[in-house]
Amino acid sequence: MKGRRGFASFGLVLLLILAVVLIVGIGLGCERGEPVAVEPLGAAPEFRLPLLSGGELDLESLRGRIVVLDFWATWCAPCEVQMAILDALWRDAGDEGVLVVGISVDTDPPAEVAAWVAERGFGYPIALGDQALAMRYGVLGFPSLVLVDREGRIQARHTGVWRRDEIDAHLEAIRREEAVRP
Repeated sequence: MKGRRGFASFGLVLLLILAVVLIVGIGLGCERGEPVAVEPLGAAPEFRLPLLSGGELDLESLRGRIVVLDFWATWCAPCEVQMAILDALWRDAGDEGVLVVGISVDTDPPAEVAAWVAERGFGYPIALGDQALAMRYGVLGFPSLVLVDREGRIQARHTGVWRRDEIDAHLEAIRREEAVRP
């Protein structure tokens, strides 16, 4: 019996050491305050999607604005966290040339998706997409954000919850890059 306890204790200590190394490594890789550099990842695939609020949205009509695309699903718990951050961004952005658009990849009926969104009070536009569109954007998991510049080029892609300060830093980098472009 003593051998099993010793092995379990050793495993626990090893796990704690690994956790500390991982946390320190992540902290070192996420220096705050450093400017973010952006580099286009290619043209954003065009789409025309129905909106939960009615009508349609097509990416081409958004040229001239920076677009934050949020690929999400109702079954994804981290998506709800990301959506709260994006809803605050959408409310704060006003008419600063930034548009937040959620793209639901749910297979649930639109009425169920709309009820889920309404229940949580999210106000930014939500379009009904699918997994195929997400894959065309290089989305590998949810939530995933894709930042598209005013010319329709993907400038950043992120899977997982992205903090507001990180999103703001990338949006600022896009603005800086656009300001120096002829």
